[in-house]
Amino acid sequence: MTHQFAEKLGSFERAQLQLCHRNRKISSALAVAGGLSSSGKPFSASCQVIRMTRRFHALAASLLLGLPFALAAQIVAPPPSPPPAPEVQTAPPSDTVEQESHLSGPASFSISGIVVSATSGTPLDRAEVALSTPGQRGAPIAESVTTENGSFRFDHLQAGRYHLEASRRGYIAGGYQDHDSFSTGIVTGANLNTAGLRLELRPTAIIGGVITDEAGEPIGGAQVHLFRQDQRTGESKILGAGNDITDDTGAYEFARLRPGTYYVSVAASPWYAFHPSPKTDDSGNILPADQQTHSPVDVAYSTTFYENAIDSDSATAISVNAGDHVEANLTLHAVPSIHIQIRLQQPGENRGIPMPQLVQDVFGTEEYQQATQFTTAAKSGSVVANLGGIAPGHYMLRQFGQQGEGNRTASADLTSDQIVDFAAASAGGVDVAGKLAMFSGDKLPDRVTVVLTAANGGPPVNPIRVEADGTFQLHSISPGSYEFEVRAPGSALAVAQIAVSGAQSQGNRITVASEPVMIAAILATGSTTVTGFANRDGKGGGGAMILLVPHNRNAGPDLYRRDQSNTDGSFTLNRVVPGIYTLVAIENGWTLDWARPEVIAPYLAGGIKVQVTGQKTLALSSAVEVQPR
Repeated sequence: MTHQFAEKLGSFERAQLQLCHRNRKISSALAVAGGLSSSGKPFSASCQVIRMTRRFHALAASLLLGLPFALAAQIVAPPPSPPPAPEVQTAPPSDTVEQESHLSGPASFSISGIVVSATSGTPLDRAEVALSTPGQRGAPIAESVTTENGSFRFDHLQAGRYHLEASRRGYIAGGYQDHDSFSTGIVTGANLNTAGLRLELRPTAIIGGVITDEAGEPIGGAQVHLFRQDQRTGESKILGAGNDITDDTGAYEFARLRPGTYYVSVAASPWYAFHPSPKTDDSGNILPADQQTHSPVDVAYSTTFYENAIDSDSATAISVNAGDHVEANLTLHAVPSIHIQIRLQQPGENRGIPMPQLVQDVFGTEEYQQATQFTTAAKSGSVVANLGGIAPGHYMLRQFGQQGEGNRTASADLTSDQIVDFAAASAGGVDVAGKLAMFSGDKLPDRVTVVLTAANGGPPVNPIRVEADGTFQLHSISPGSYEFEVRAPGSALAVAQIAVSGAQSQGNRITVASEPVMIAAILATGSTTVTGFANRDGKGGGGAMILLVPHNRNAGPDLYRRDQSNTDGSFTLNRVVPGIYTLVAIENGWTLDWARPEVIAPYLAGGIKVQVTGQKTLALSSAVEVQPR
């Protein structure tokens, strides 16, 4: 399989390279005919892309071809040691890392403006305005309080870039033209106008309501969860945004919310519910169902979503604007509860038995569900876990493996009591193996680990330490989609290129099925700082979303970089990984699913090409034009 994979890579890049050489000859002929230099520059960029792609294909093919031999040597090796102890990891490359601000020259500049309500435009008095250097640990420069007409002013400032932020009671604190974690930096200097700035603050919004039962009685102690539609990763996702517990009147509240789209769910147990433990015979064996005690109050509430749906797919979105106070009441209905008997493998010597966990899909993320638990052990040695107090619905049962064993999982559509046998079932799954190499040709950093994180929010597979030669192997990986991550303490590693055999892949996401999976990954450290300018109508354009898009449209999130242009149009992209990119500037592009190739494709023609070779800094000579949304 690896030889076929390598042959496909080879034939593909040979065809690309032949096309590149033919185009260069055409370009040279045209240039000579026109009396120009025969440099072939019109096609040099495409050839450079092909050369870099060819380099990766050669690396990937060599890695994959060498993989079976490396893995064969491990067949007779002793069982793998337990995973290494958790280590403090360096944060991955971020587009919001701290940026330096160089202040220079005489203190002869000023910044002034007005703070207003984003909804009404009304000037806000008594708002606190702070000026600092940029970055998460920016140094404070000055503070002020707005006048009756909402105005503020800072004088005696040096030339440079500043971060401007305001706050006021009843409003969400924010920077100038802020979006997510970005804002427009204020740049002072000769011929730069920093007067008349309009800093808008959004009134806080609230979602609240009352949780009641079918009789209209309030339910106290219910767990209420808030979810928010989020696009900061470039793809729209619904993520957890907060939790609350109802008081004795059944009330809950989520305050200080930003505008956006939200969802609400609630989980609770009837206060009067009783879930009897299973009866056993003298040998500890569980008696048949017709000999068990059945209680009329053996009931449960389903996890309920606004507006009274029992699954997240049917949940009603709550659109929240600045200053809104949205009332979202929910009613829970008690239903007869379900009981599950799970037969477990007998524990080994000096080993306990992991209790199976009940999980449910909520907006594409696995959420653990509450259930009463009883464990019975018969004299024969058989062990049965009993989960009760469960509302009907679709669930997953998961038992975590021990000492190298894979996890056991089972899907359960619960409409009545069920028996699940984890004792006979072996831990399924396949092996995922591979080899890593640095793009620079240097050796890997110390203590590199590979992590597979379930794409649906499930638990990550225990990290595995990568060998000195770059090989790794994970055992008993269950079918599903995973994010492939590589970590090392003290190093910010990015997966620059990846080749996968035996599984479908898109970027760093790998979908494991029934075949063993082999991965060849080229790693790089993002060490280049890219600076440039965005133009709007012939002059510096501030407030635009700046996005660096990898040439490989299926690249993982490690390679994208974002910023927001400053008042003079300048921007800075940090820790950029070597490669070929397209730089685009988009007006109000913050809600775009920009990591999806089909969404960002229409904007690429209006961008500029950028090649990063690992240099410390790269100052772009051409400005990028701001495109409309």
